[in-house]
Amino acid sequence: MTQTSKQYQKQFDWPKIGNDNLIEFLDRSLTSKKLAQTYVFAGPEDLGKSTIALAFSRNLILSDGFESRDFSSVNSDLHILSREAGKKNISIEVVRDFIKMLSLSSFLNSYKIGIIKDAETLSPEAASALLKTLEEPRDKVIIILLTSSVDLLLPTIVSRSQVLYFYPVARETVYDYLTQELDLNRGDAKDMAALSAGRPLLAARFVENGAVYLRHLEIARIFLSFFNSDIPERLKVLTNFLTKDEGTLTVDKAGEILEIWQRVARDLALLTVNCPELIQHTALMSELSAIKFSDNEAALRYFVKTLELLNLLKRYLMANVAPGAALEQVVYNL
Repeated sequence: MTQTSKQYQKQFDWPKIGNDNLIEFLDRSLTSKKLAQTYVFAGPEDLGKSTIALAFSRNLILSDGFESRDFSSVNSDLHILSREAGKKNISIEVVRDFIKMLSLSSFLNSYKIGIIKDAETLSPEAASALLKTLEEPRDKVIIILLTSSVDLLLPTIVSRSQVLYFYPVARETVYDYLTQELDLNRGDAKDMAALSAGRPLLAARFVENGAVYLRHLEIARIFLSFFNSDIPERLKVLTNFLTKDEGTLTVDKAGEILEIWQRVARDLALLTVNCPELIQHTALMSELSAIKFSDNEAALRYFVKTLELLNLLKRYLMANVAPGAALEQVVYNL
């Protein structure tokens, strides 16, 4: 945190989840009433984009003279659009309904606020419909798009937006949050802070739901087991996990698994170049260290190629490759 950030006294209430520079910017914008019509909150999942968008919405109403601290009625002026479960894209039909709701008069005679989650999944038709709305701005209507990547949004939408980038939080900051705010013991806090990769909300979810933490470690162990087994055994391990895992294997679930495997491959590469302090899966340090190669140079090349493979398969998922087929490619090509 910069010296300026330390001295700045925020006028509104904000969550304690890092990205203080962005919170300070939004707080100043509310205080000065210099607001954009459209914002893009960009960055990886679990950095608090949605949490800060909701806090910004609440504070926006407060800044407009809403005196009560009971924000239950704010929901009538706040509309959140999410991709439907099992759907690849946000359709034009739901975007039209979203736009219609924002066009209605404010219940509180204040701002109408729309939040679009996973905005990169807007269908081309839906994105075009949204763009038309942005080209004809209405007074006191603010739209916030949440996305993992600005590059996946329609460039003409981005050009009309105030883009704010969310970055991973320092491991020490996440550790302090877990020990001080959530009262977690130091050992578990150290492992969960490392595993969260700078994503405080993911770390908090590990604490609140131990099953999420254990599932993450199980997925990581599956990947590690591939290095000491043949293809039939790998397939068996993967199939057993997918069979007992809850629900159908969706694109999102397969993407999550590939991302965890990427992080494990990264840890293995870091161990190869003797950087154990950067490892994310510290809870699995002994199992990571058990994966040995006689030639460190060759091992590093191998792990880099593995990371490239996993990244390619994540792109294939977005191009409609079957989730199960994408995971099996790891089994066959590792």
